[in-house]
Amino acid sequence: MNANPKTPKLLPWLAKKAGITEHRAITLWRDAERWAQRRAVFGSSAYFKLAVDRLLELVAAESLREDAASFGWRPWARAQARLWAVSMQVAQQGSALASRGWRLIGSVARQHQAG
Repeated sequence: MNANPKTPKLLPWLAKKAGITEHRAITLWRDAERWAQRRAVFGSSAYFKLAVDRLLELVAAESLREDAASFGWRPWARAQARLWAVSMQVAQQGSALASRGWRLIGSVARQHQAG
């Protein structure tokens, strides 16, 4: 293995999706690489497939471990965060729609006054 191995580009997204830190995800990736290196030639496509598959298994296990350690609060907090993000997007879209509506009403009123 390299002294400074590269990590997959999907690692930050995967860490965020699983609710673990990026540092922990990098550690899990290195574990997955070591596991894959014992089963396939380093750098081969089989090696990377094994490493990524193992990473997904390790991240899923880590996410479940974090959920269990929070006594059930973590999934609720993550759901609340997603709900908050969606509600902010809806508010932003509603505001933009209302603004467009008022501009449309103003342009129709100006045309009516001019005509």
